[in-house]
Amino acid sequence: MQREAWAVLLILFLAGAVVYAHATTTTEEYSRYNPGWNGTSNLPAEEIRDLADLDPSTILLILAPDQPFSPDEVGSLRAFLDAGGRLLIADEEGNANPLLADLGSSMRVRPGNLSSLNRDHVNPGLFTVSVVGNDTLFAGVETVRVNRPAAVEGGEPLLETSPFTWDDADGDGRISGSEAFGTAVVCAREGNLTVLGDASLFVNAMFAENPKFIENLQPIRVDGIHSRTGTKSPIINTLVWIRTTPPAGAAIVALGVLPVAWIFGRKRDE
Repeated sequence: MQREAWAVLLILFLAGAVVYAHATTTTEEYSRYNPGWNGTSNLPAEEIRDLADLDPSTILLILAPDQPFSPDEVGSLRAFLDAGGRLLIADEEGNANPLLADLGSSMRVRPGNLSSLNRDHVNPGLFTVSVVGNDTLFAGVETVRVNRPAAVEGGEPLLETSPFTWDDADGDGRISGSEAFGTAVVCAREGNLTVLGDASLFVNAMFAENPKFIENLQPIRVDGIHSRTGTKSPIINTLVWIRTTPPAGAAIVALGVLPVAWIFGRKRDE
């Protein structure tokens, strides 16, 4: 009978482990809880959720922002930049443009579907761009592989496509109609502020493509409030809240320990 009980407990434990693993992962793009190709679970970056306490000795990454910035948050970012901090905004949809305007920057993200003949993949959206600026982010790097980046207007160019690049507006994978070849800047900077028109450089599948670039970013912290590195999963968010809230964690432990202590206490009395 005792063996059967242990077998049942083992089965329940394994089933619980499977359910936990499934419940604590997601397929949301850019999410740090997504271990798939388009997640950022392997991104070596510390998440922060308070822009009022930024360390100017590190790089702050805002990745694929999808939330607006309050005036106080913009003020914190301005103070961070003035103190010598490095701000890297990776955006290909243009959501960062209001923040760039509030920061007094002339740079803007121009969404599109850049494609190029300068590639070694069938997909024309996956191609290499050249480092054209002198910047520590690209120290020791000559080319960077990008994935359908957006163009960046204004600022000092850091990454530029070859002349055999076009905005594939109709998505047919070839130049046609009014589309025309030309170069495009996909990364630029103004002082300590850098804008990169390709957020996918930080997903799991792209790490092997640009390892030196990722290495140059360290130490890096990611803005967990406005970036899309979070999740909409209520289960994951609840578990994160428990883990980051000591009283809640202690209460959960107590709920698990007290029944066991009560059972053993009853057995001892018997």
